[in-house]
Amino acid sequence: MRLITPHDVLPAYSRGAIGSGEAIVALGVNGFLDLIVAMADAGHRLPRPAEAAIEAQLDTAMPLPLFVLDDGGGGA
Repeated sequence: MRLITPHDVLPAYSRGAIGSGEAIVALGVNGFLDLIVAMADAGHRLPRPAEAAIEAQLDTAMPLPLFVLDDGGGGA
């Protein structure tokens, strides 16, 4: 895929076809913050991870708050 203009790069990043590093280089911006500003200025949403990735992150993260909420003694 040839990404020539911001009109090519920003939608590609928004739909997750390219990563943030590739988008930053293609746009010639100074970093992730500038990429976010360019996305907002152009009216594009930031890419979201796939549902499977979100579920995997939740599966990994949920034991921690459950452990903290559980007093460990099994009773009041």
